[in-house]
Amino acid sequence: MTLGCALSACAAKPNFKPELATTAQVAEGLPAPSASDTSPRQRAPRIGAFDKLTVSVFGVPELTTSGSVDASGTFNLPLVGTVPVEGMTSNELAADLRQRYARYVRDPQVNVVIDQAVSQQVTIDGAVARPGVYQVSGETTLMRAIAISGGLTEDALKREVLVFRTVQGKRMVARFDMNEIRGARAEDPAVFGNDVIVVGNNANRGLFRDAIQAAPLLSLFYLLR
Repeated sequence: MTLGCALSACAAKPNFKPELATTAQVAEGLPAPSASDTSPRQRAPRIGAFDKLTVSVFGVPELTTSGSVDASGTFNLPLVGTVPVEGMTSNELAADLRQRYARYVRDPQVNVVIDQAVSQQVTIDGAVARPGVYQVSGETTLMRAIAISGGLTEDALKREVLVFRTVQGKRMVARFDMNEIRGARAEDPAVFGNDVIVVGNNANRGLFRDAIQAAPLLSLFYLLR
């Protein structure tokens, strides 16, 4: 190690400061977690456009249908026709179909399986090791999503992590500071299907100037105009 590196290492300050931690309890020792603590927390996936489903009715094999949700968020089924399914969980859709099939089948037992949740994907771009499109399941957070993509690169701007999201048809963006999240001074936000995460770096900083200016505060989503 050179003298300059040694001096730099000595001058470096730790990101985690216990006295400033607000999103986690600071303890001298960590107790063993309970079984519920180590069980993955699941967020029921919502059906979206182009997801692949299989719908079956117990004892009526001719009603079994496999296919994809169309671009408008509907799914075509025998007897009941075109059904709006976008935004529903598999259990909610099964309950809806039980009512629809009750006209044709006595006490129908409907099962809905999401074979492929195409809509439950996030796009991660910018200064990460492996940019790409990744499947998300359960309760995924920004830190976990970035970890899935291999983590931040050396030239990543940790203060300029943008999350783009469509809410009720409107495109929105929020800016997050990974230093604050990692230091337990800011919440690790939830990430949802169709989110786009962009990590800025020194080379492309100018490309995101408008979005960064539109989202000056952490954790708040701003409408992109």
